[in-house]
Parts: sequence; structure tokens; C-alpha cells
Amino acid sequence: MQPRSVAMGCYGVECHEPFCAYGCFREHAAMVRHLVYHITRDPNDVEDLTQEIMLKAYRSLDGYRGGSFRAWLARIARNHCYDVLRRRQTDDLPLADEVLATVEPGPEDVVVWREAVWEVAQAINRLPPVDREILLLRHVHQFSYDEIAAAVNMRPGAVRTRVVRARRKLADLVDGREIRETPELG
Repeated sequence: MQPRSVAMGCYGVECHEPFCAYGCFREHAAMVRHLVYHITRDPNDVEDLTQEIMLKAYRSLDGYRGGSFRAWLARIARNHCYDVLRRRQTDDLPLADEVLATVEPGPEDVVVWREAVWEVAQAINRLPPVDREILLLRHVHQFSYDEIAAAVNMRPGAVRTRVVRARRKLADLVDGREIRETPELG
């Protein structure tokens, strides 16, 4: 039997397959690691869970039916993380601080910037879990609405609505207002 990567059309160094024995999955591993960290909020488990997810995805390649490979992999990662959290009976799924790039700031700028990042991170951590995930996938990982929909099992229109509402909630929190409750969309 030929290796799975060759069966997929992979021929080593010049491989353009999304996931193979030659390391094509490495381009996706960073996204999975980031998603694992933000869902579990446990830096000690990131590498182990990422490895479990990548192995699970590799073993499930026969179930990949085309479409966005990133969305398929993100869905596996998301489901695996939630399974782990359920086993731990943990409901807290905050999003950690995101580091923003700046151009040679002065000392005052650094202090102001750190305070602003801290305030935004605190506001993000107060968002409902689904809103945090959707904002993470959209703005950090640059997922399309269709990819997010596939990853979180929603319709693309519902994802668009959730992104807009999550941005409003975040703005309310940053401005010091309490977030308004919105109905759950499926």
C-alpha cells in the first residue's frame, strides 16, 4: 500500500497538498496552536492538544469532502478542545491578549498602548465564547465568512450577523457599557 500522501498526489518537496507526511500540515499547525490556546487558555496543553488534533485530522482525511481545508481543520480543533474542556468541566474560554505591531513608539506611547491592549483584551475576555471564537477566526486568522460558518456550524448569514454584533458588544465593553444580550443564532 502506498503512503497516504502519495495516494493524495503528494510527491515530496514540491507537494501542494494541504496535509501530508512531508509536512504540508505545518502551514496549518500555527493556526491550530493559536486556536487551541485561545479556546483552552492553557499554555501547558497547547502542544499536546495540537499534536492530538493534527493526528486526528490525519486519520480522518478520508472524511474530508473538499471545500476549505482550514475550516475543516479548525472544526476538528474546536470540537476536540471543547471535548477536553467538557471533560475538565470548564466553561471559561477567554481570548488572550493579541500583540499589535507598532512603529518605534516613545515611552509614553508604550504605556498608552499597553493600557489600551489590556483594556481591549479584558473586553474580549468578557464576550460570550462564540463571539470570541468568531472574532478570533475572522480577524486574527483571516477566515472567510463561509470558512467560519463551516468551523462553528452556522449559516454564513448568521456568521456575518454574529461578527457585527460581536464587534458592537466589544465596542460597548471598551467604552465601559455593559453588553446587550442578543438572541442565539444557529
